[in-house]
Amino acid sequence: MRTIQRDAVGSLLAEIADLAILPRYQKLRDDDISTKSSATDFVTIADQEAEAWLTPRLQAILDCPVIGEEAVALNPALRARAGKGVVWTVDPIDGTANFINGNERFCVMVALANDGVPQQSWIWLPLKRRLYHATAGGGAEMVHGGSTSRLRAAASSPSFAALVGGGNVKGLEGKQKDLIQQRLRTLPGRRFTGSAGVQASMLASGSDDYMAHSRCTPWDHAPVDLLCREAGCHAAMVATGSPYHTGNSGPFMITANKEIWDHLVGTLWAGFAEPAA
Repeated sequence: MRTIQRDAVGSLLAEIADLAILPRYQKLRDDDISTKSSATDFVTIADQEAEAWLTPRLQAILDCPVIGEEAVALNPALRARAGKGVVWTVDPIDGTANFINGNERFCVMVALANDGVPQQSWIWLPLKRRLYHATAGGGAEMVHGGSTSRLRAAASSPSFAALVGGGNVKGLEGKQKDLIQQRLRTLPGRRFTGSAGVQASMLASGSDDYMAHSRCTPWDHAPVDLLCREAGCHAAMVATGSPYHTGNSGPFMITANKEIWDHLVGTLWAGFAEPAA
């Protein structure tokens, strides 16, 4: 599979953010916002327009299925194609709730995967004008103002009491949700970022130590998995310790190194049993 030029996709993310997302930042009307699977699963007109604009342009670069968050919301069967062959994944606004609330922590994310394994990823932070990009085996980088810098996760572990990061319990129910939520609340340095892509940029840059999500999706986690791994992080499925795959849906965790990952599996996730599919 050929490698896609970094700026071929990066320029698209910047363009659609300027066209459809930033003009609505802190200016959304009530009728610009709706919900999907639950009362807290938001979508805006900016999400919908951005994905609709990106989809044909990504296919013009490489003609393969596009597994977009909003497309899957309309046609859930599309998600089953995420782990087969070459696909694009698209999250038009990662951190939609933040975007709605006028919070700056949101981004646009695209990944390219082959048989479930992320090969390239792009994360664009519109307000900061920063592009985070990774290629499998080629490292991770941040582009800003015409300059490019290589990304490296935190090289050494702080004491476990000094860890900084975040997580969520989306997708869990009942006692398991309560248990993991309670443990998350007691983790040191926990902060709620509200955007997987923004938090991944902090992990890859060395300022965060962990990200624990109880549910993974192709559009949220293909780009963050690759970016963080190429920056030196350890990323794996909680239940098995196996690498991320775009067909996965269970708990997933990224940490600055394997030592932190093992520690959190034994504390945050102790006794957790992933529900049968």
